[in-house]
Amino acid sequence: MRGFVTLVSKHIHESRWMLVLSAASLFGLGWLFVFVTSRSELEILKMLASDDDSGRAQWMRNMGMADSPNSLSIMMAFWNHPLIILTLSLWAINRGSSAVAAEVERGTMDMVLSRPISRSGYLATQVLYAVVGLALLASALVVGAAVGVHYNALREPPSAWSLIKPALNLTALGLSIYGYTLLASACDQVRWRPSSIGSVLTLGGFIAYVVSMIPVLQNQSWRPYLEKISIFKAYNPVELVTTGESLARNVSILAGIGAACILLAFVVFNRRDLPTNA
Repeated sequence: MRGFVTLVSKHIHESRWMLVLSAASLFGLGWLFVFVTSRSELEILKMLASDDDSGRAQWMRNMGMADSPNSLSIMMAFWNHPLIILTLSLWAINRGSSAVAAEVERGTMDMVLSRPISRSGYLATQVLYAVVGLALLASALVVGAAVGVHYNALREPPSAWSLIKPALNLTALGLSIYGYTLLASACDQVRWRPSSIGSVLTLGGFIAYVVSMIPVLQNQSWRPYLEKISIFKAYNPVELVTTGESLARNVSILAGIGAACILLAFVVFNRRDLPTNA
């Protein structure tokens, strides 16, 4: 048990500043998006109340918008922002790639495993710290939004649970990214390859999802397949706060991908031969 705690402390010491800065960034983004939502509501109401029959006001009326959209729906549209995805992905890829490959590359794996802890125990400390970090980052976004709601006027202030649901979905997204990066790290001896694999898979999935959502491509026969291969299809914060029907399904899909990859990483790491200088 002492070796387990010691290794967790080691992981915290190695990446504490990255976690703190990432959490601070998400806290600020959560607050900022509430501020932008508040200003957006004012602009929408002004346009809808305008007697001008041209421009965006007329377009909004033609779309059947007689009132401003729900405050939470506007806010959740910003939770799809690439800055949020990027911050979470950086943490997941960094921790996944450093779990095994970085220690082998540095030649310190022998020293780490010389402590009274098994290979599975060592990898468990990595997974535990990474998952707790993902939860803390999602919580920082929620806290930032909650503070923003307190200091900015919204037509319909969201409840705590309405913010927690998309945060769960975001955490599960990070878990899936961490999972396949960790699996690549468990197979490799240098850190740059699992980092590259995690980055390419994440960026490729995001691009595939964005392309599949372009209106002019909706009738293309290949569009549904492009959408299905992306993990980002299972991250939909707007839908979660409107109907909430996909919460269990989306979280299960993303968490299942992450859990399966983590389990395979344990199997690979326990069976692989480590270099003599590792």
